[in-house]
Parts: sequence; C-alpha cells; structure tokens
Amino acid sequence: MNFLFNKRNLKTWLAGVVAAVMLTLPLTGCKAVQFSELLSSTIDSSAVSSVSGSSPQQSYKPSSQAVSSQKSQTSSVAASSKAALKTSSVAPVKAASKVRTQKVAATKAPTGNQSVKKIAADQTTQTSTRLAVTQTKAAAASYAHIDQRSGYNYLTDTISRSLYSQMLQTVYQVTVQPTAEGYYPTARITVSNAHLTEAQLRVELMAFLNDNPQIFWLANVYSYGYSNTDTYLQLYSVIPQNQCNTMVQQLNSKVSTIIKAMPAGLSELDREAYLVDYLEKHCVYDTAAVTDSSRWKAFTSYGALVEGTVVCEGYSRAMQLLSSYANLQCMLLTGQSNGVNHMWNLIKIGGNWYHLDITWNDNNPAIYNYFNVTDEVIKQSRTIFPNASSLTATQIDGTDGSAAAGCNLSIPTCTATDANYFRAKGIHISDLSGTNDSAAISAIVAAANQKKDSVSFYIEESADFDQILNGMVKGSPYQIVKYLDAANKTSGMKNQIVISSIRYLSDPSDRGLTVFLSYQ
Repeated sequence: MNFLFNKRNLKTWLAGVVAAVMLTLPLTGCKAVQFSELLSSTIDSSAVSSVSGSSPQQSYKPSSQAVSSQKSQTSSVAASSKAALKTSSVAPVKAASKVRTQKVAATKAPTGNQSVKKIAADQTTQTSTRLAVTQTKAAAASYAHIDQRSGYNYLTDTISRSLYSQMLQTVYQVTVQPTAEGYYPTARITVSNAHLTEAQLRVELMAFLNDNPQIFWLANVYSYGYSNTDTYLQLYSVIPQNQCNTMVQQLNSKVSTIIKAMPAGLSELDREAYLVDYLEKHCVYDTAAVTDSSRWKAFTSYGALVEGTVVCEGYSRAMQLLSSYANLQCMLLTGQSNGVNHMWNLIKIGGNWYHLDITWNDNNPAIYNYFNVTDEVIKQSRTIFPNASSLTATQIDGTDGSAAAGCNLSIPTCTATDANYFRAKGIHISDLSGTNDSAAISAIVAAANQKKDSVSFYIEESADFDQILNGMVKGSPYQIVKYLDAANKTSGMKNQIVISSIRYLSDPSDRGLTVFLSYQ
C-alpha cells in the first residue's frame, strides 16, 4: 500500500459529507551511485610483477577513493548497475598513472505533488458483493514461523489494537466490482464508541502495514468517516478477489521454495545472509516504477519475490516476509537521503538490532557496506524519520495545510557490532607481518573454489585502518596481491584469480575492505 511513502491518496467522509483528498509523499529514487562510478583500482605493472612474479595484462593501482571516513549518498537511479558508497567522493573507472577523484553530484528524483486535492468518492461500495481472499501461509520448513508485530506492540490502547485486529480480518474480503476509480473495497471496519482522528488512523494503518508484508494487494487509498459515536474505516485492493487468490498462491509457493532450500541448523546471522543473498541475486531495481503507478508491485513483497522487480520498499518488505519464515525479527524503517525518501530494514541478530539496507548493498557484484550497521554508521548516509510519538497530530496528518511528516513507530537502538558483516564474516587482519597470511590465503582459496565475486576483510581495531589499507591495496607490500598469488599457487585451487584486474571497496566506518574477484 506504500503508506505515507508513495503517492498517498487519502479519502475522508465526515458527518455524512463525502469528500476525498490526495497526499503525495513518495518514496522515490532510492537507488544511489552507479556501481561503475564507485570502483577504480589499478596497481602499476611493476608492483604486480615484483610481488607475484607475473606479467599482468594491465596495470593495477588502487585509487584513493575509499579513504574518506565520511559517508554520503547520491540518488542517481540505475537498474543495471546499482550501488551506494559510504565515502565522500568516488573515482572514475579507468586506468591512469595518477589517482583522480570525482565528486558525484546528487540528483534528486521527482517527488511528486505534495498538495492536497479533493476528489469525488464512490458511495456505492457497501452494496457490492465481497468474496474471501485465501488466508494461507507458505509451507513450513526447518525454522519456526513468527509474525512480525513491532507495529502492533507500538499500539498500547485497546481501541487501536482492536482496529488492527479488524484490519487483519477485513482485508481478506474484497469486492467483485471496482469503484468508479478502479479500486476494490475490502470489508468496512466499524470502531464502536470512538471517534478516531485522522492522525490516529494513519498511525494505526502504518502499524498494520509495517507488520504484514504478506498483504500486498492493498491500494494507496483509504476512506474514513463518523456516524454518531462510531468511526468507519474503508480500505481498498488494487486487484479483485480472484486475482488476489492467484497471486497469494504464487507468493506462498515462491516463499516455500526459498525457505525449503535454506539449509537447516543455520545461525541467525547465516539465515539473514542466505536471505539477503537470494534477494540480491533474484531482484532487479525497477527504475520505471518510481514514476509509473501501474508498476505498484515493485513496492511489494510479491513484486520482489515473484516478479523479481523492486524498489527499496519491495526489497524491505520481501526481507521482512522471508525473515518471518526464518524465525528472525525484522522491521521496516524509513528516512531520507539527499531529500529522497527511502526504506530499509532493522533486523535482530543475537539479541541486538542492526540496520540492513539491501537496496544499497545490491550491486553487481554485491557490497556489504550496509549489512548490519549501527545507528552511528547509518546516519552518515541518511536522516531517519522521527518516532510518531514525538510529532503532533497535525504534523502526522498534514491537516494544517502542510505535507504530512514522514515518521516511524518503534525505533530500537542499534549500537552492537558483533553481527556486522565485515566483523563476523570478513578475514580478520591485525597487521601485515605475516600473522594473518595462512588464514587469509585459505579463505581466498575457499571463495575462489566457489567462484565467489568477492572476499571481505575486517581490519581489527588494534590496527591502524589507513595503514593496513595502504599496505593491502595502495602501496608496498601490496599484501592483497601476495594473498591472491599464493592462493593461485595453492594445491586444490580450482579457479585461477586474475590478479591484473583487482577492484576493491573500503568501508572505514565498519573497518571493512571488499576485494572483487574475476577468474581466468
């Protein structure tokens, strides 16, 4: 339903007078710098030859593009080469005798009209025939299914929780015939003996939508009204009941296939990594969906998992849905980067919450700069919308004439680093004296034998990050070349790594380094 984040239509009828308004606060352009702009690494041929004893086909000299500790983002959208870099500058991808850096200018995607507009509402919806949408879950696998209920837990009063429960039932009753505007009304909700404000309804609807990624068919419209002491709420489907049923079955089948293929006995972190890897390999960012409302499925778990086309909201809702089947707690979080609205996940691993941004990690090849990071790290690239509890009613609903403010509900604190990808999965480097050589070479051989796109390193806190980075990829002793050359000469090495075309991406904030591999 893209609630509050994409071309939000808001319908109301008050005291029997039917009217409607439109509020546009889109979540658009959430992809950032093109991957080809991020990576530029060349070492001069004499350095490679002296280290590896080989004659490279081209020079390799890493750029200085990744040494900045600052993180910034642009909003350039690229479906075929997608990336986000947590540095202040990036370097052009071309061999050069001198290192050059180029600042990438932010390009704000269109955010639509944020004005409020009244439109006619259809009063015949209550007489239309409604049919039931299938209420089934995907087949269970090795891990217990959990419902995501952070939104529900945010609602503390009985009336709000009762409304949430009613929404969970009524969305499965969809009319056969559409309204004049093409929407299919669900069963109308009655909240007895309570006049809920528009701000309350928006928060309660946000709580519901943020917990239920499996309910993908809701349109970006709703209506509400009062009768005596009661409040009425009407939600709408984009599609009719029969199409809902078909798509629910397709989504359940896909989820079952994904979860059943996941090995049993994985740790929470390994389950998360498995799901992230699946989404990155099977989804393509749908640039056209940013401005084409007919491509609404890209904002849903269905679009991500069944059709493989997404925007950031689709990635986030798909990850949340899959996490439910992997017994992982996962939430949605929203904010802005360079004035462009964005959505990502919070995920609980080992009892601690982390930020996970699959949209900005999903590149070709993948990067890990936004895989389980802290509040401090994520805030270097974006602003997190405030908690709704800190806003006034008019800020939430925009009834004072301004645009409704973006907001979140529960926002757990993220300070742990144990499950950060580089720290937990990277090859640990403490110095360049040879202490880590055996472990590093073995890890590279294992990665190459699986023909992985990259290997990651974690530079331990006891070491000077810049010094180790320089010695790894920028200057003598060019330790990464030594590692790769030794790996190529190791018995049992199945796939030879091309040392003459090494690219890398550093992440000073997470003390990480990713080296991208290509093979002969």
